[in-house]
Amino acid sequence: MPLTIIGDVHGKYERYYRIIRKAEVHPYTVQLGDFGFKYNTLTNLDPNHHKIIGGNHDNYDRIIDIPHYLGDFGYSCLNGIDFFYYRGAYSIDRQYRTIGIDYWSNEENNIETFMKARELYREIKPDIVLAHDCPDFMVPHYIGPHARRYENITGWALGELYKIHQPKLFIHGHYHISKTTMYGDTKFICLDELETYTINS
Repeated sequence: MPLTIIGDVHGKYERYYRIIRKAEVHPYTVQLGDFGFKYNTLTNLDPNHHKIIGGNHDNYDRIIDIPHYLGDFGYSCLNGIDFFYYRGAYSIDRQYRTIGIDYWSNEENNIETFMKARELYREIKPDIVLAHDCPDFMVPHYIGPHARRYENITGWALGELYKIHQPKLFIHGHYHISKTTMYGDTKFICLDELETYTINS
């Protein structure tokens, strides 16, 4: 049975729901963050089948109470597929957004949370990582080598995890392009908005 990974939603809830409705194709899903700021779409979806990871376009006043939300980081199993997950990203457009409406200052995990995640990651050494963002060294693959890069704790943290252990598969969103890149022993898959990728057990 497959596990479907879904890219950023950005409030396009009907398109997301059209994916979920194909239960025979997508019986279990993990959405990679930037779901949007409203979660009514999830009300009638089984949280044991459909999960979401927090991004930098999510309502952190509400998402923590949604049963579909995985949390800051962790190691989970869905439909027989084990994966490590890590939330958050840095908003480069934060100066144009409003706190509590479309921006939350805790959009990234803090250093204390990262240190706890690092210990778990070191212990389990996962084959699959699902995150909203990617390690900082991968960013030029998506925005080009000469584009401006913004140093941030999430990219740095994911890079530090990679130094500990290279997973076989690392799937993320955030950059709104569809691209697969081999780096070291890891296949990095960047999903475009509402793009899907199937992992088979």
